[in-house]
Amino acid sequence: MVRGRAVFSLSGLILLSLLTAGCDAPRPVQLLMGDQLLAALYWEPPRRLSPALLLLPAEGGRKENWIPLATRLRQEGYGVLALDWSRHDPADREAWLADVYAGFAFLRAQKKVDAARIGLVGAERGASVALDFAAREPLARLVVLLSPGLSGSDATGELPLGDYGARPLLLVAAGDDAVATEAARRLAAAAQGEAVVMRLPATESERGAEILAFLRPRL
Repeated sequence: MVRGRAVFSLSGLILLSLLTAGCDAPRPVQLLMGDQLLAALYWEPPRRLSPALLLLPAEGGRKENWIPLATRLRQEGYGVLALDWSRHDPADREAWLADVYAGFAFLRAQKKVDAARIGLVGAERGASVALDFAAREPLARLVVLLSPGLSGSDATGELPLGDYGARPLLLVAAGDDAVATEAARRLAAAAQGEAVVMRLPATESERGAEILAFLRPRL
């Protein structure tokens, strides 16, 4: 299991319930990361033993970018945790993974979350980190990559799929994004199991519907 350099403990979680307007509102959460606090938003699922998703933004993105998708996922019965990235060297691969591990461990500790049914959704750099993490973490059920790149490749250019095995993979790229389209093609060709490649829908609502259609039978 990935440990990275994060120090994670339940006693280090500071849960701040500042948003109370309706059951679909998220709860601000802070995860202790060494001497830093990693900010996140948590949508608690409506019932026990629910599947959950960890949402990872693009580099420079924010947890709030995920609110439309996260709200839709919660309405469909999922628990959701959307992260901000901590402050670290952009080239420090292990630091990125440590952030993901902190979020993944948080979800596994929640009473209403089925610890065996947690997936990851990442955008751009977040997609690469999500796949890299899942390749190391066998408890990650599946990964959804939005506008993926190949920054998770090792020094030889090998894609981080060897240890990902036959778990499901959804690859979503805009038709006019040549980098993401090529990354999706290469990742799908290298996948050992089911790899679904999808053209990025035009609207937020359509994206949510397509992602949910992929998740329902697999998570």
